[in-house]
Amino acid sequence: MRYGNSNISSRIESRGFTLTEVFIVVGLLGVLFSLALPQYRTYLQRGQRVEAVRMLTTAAACQERHRASAGTYDTNLCISISDNEHYRLSIEPTASTSSDTYVLIADPIELAGNENCGSLSLDQAGTRAISGPAQNLWECWSGR
Repeated sequence: MRYGNSNISSRIESRGFTLTEVFIVVGLLGVLFSLALPQYRTYLQRGQRVEAVRMLTTAAACQERHRASAGTYDTNLCISISDNEHYRLSIEPTASTSSDTYVLIADPIELAGNENCGSLSLDQAGTRAISGPAQNLWECWSGR
């Protein structure tokens, strides 16, 4: 048995983290955050477009109800349902009380850097369109 100073150093327990370990953890968290943030922004944009689609279909249903009762579309009606902070609803032709056609347009209030859909539009025939450079109409309309 040996009871010298050489065994004392082997009995000391390590407590806490070293600075290197803290830097490694912070670096890993930074990488994970940089990967997750763009996906989160895409998720938010998709949710905002779903609200724009809801706004357009609600206004179209309102126009169709008016046409069923009056025989024509009234583009003065159904715009008040456009209470959305990300998209602004407009209708063409503007201020027409007896029209045979209409086009509802949801314009983004603030364009994000990677927003490729632009404005969404819906007409009386149910034709959907986008104004942006996106190639996939189905994706911009959230599968509807």
